[in-house]
Amino acid sequence: MLRLGRAQIRKAAGLAGLLLAITLGASAADKITWKPITDAVLRIDDRAPKQWSLYHAGKKFDPLLLQLGTRVLVIYVRNRMLYEIPPAQITHKGDDLLWRETDKPEKPLATSDWSTRDIGSAWRVRVKLTEEGRLLDIQIPQMPDLRGLY
Repeated sequence: MLRLGRAQIRKAAGLAGLLLAITLGASAADKITWKPITDAVLRIDDRAPKQWSLYHAGKKFDPLLLQLGTRVLVIYVRNRMLYEIPPAQITHKGDDLLWRETDKPEKPLATSDWSTRDIGSAWRVRVKLTEEGRLLDIQIPQMPDLRGLY
């Protein structure tokens, strides 16, 4: 029978704890928390949809998560990629949403006519869903830069 000393048991317990912390940290870091953008404007083919919500992850507006009724789209603005994800992958936590980025589909939706620009009081993202022929126009209000006034 194998006999272990106290020092060896402590080392084994410490190693097990470290592995557990790494595993839990990886799964927690894998989740993206999406915060709602309440004052954004969305137009699809120059018409306002009835039921929609827009979310961002972090301080910048890339990526974006657009919820259109039961449809969920993740928009990577800088990479110019748009993915449709199953609504079952989204977890609600109060007003926020949680989603694992590893659940992202392998293939993005076909898109064209990407346009991102600052239009003064808002930041605008336009993209055409090629297969559907729909044009998404998202406008996110931005605070004016008042640093030059001082």
